[in-house]
Amino acid sequence: MDINEAAALRKKWGNRPCSHPHMVSETSRHGKTGDYVCTTCGETGWGKNWVEDERRLHDKDS
Repeated sequence: MDINEAAALRKKWGNRPCSHPHMVSETSRHGKTGDYVCTTCGETGWGKNWVEDERRLHDKDS
């Protein structure tokens, strides 16, 4: 998904929660950025497993 498409999706989605069910590589006009984008809400993170990594950190801090 293009970086601009992801930004538009984030704006449209708003501040609602999302479980990030499906991820794709983020791209810019120069190729892949290394980030992955949730196709539901547009949130991005580094690496294919960023959602799981964040959940583990959150669970560890709880």
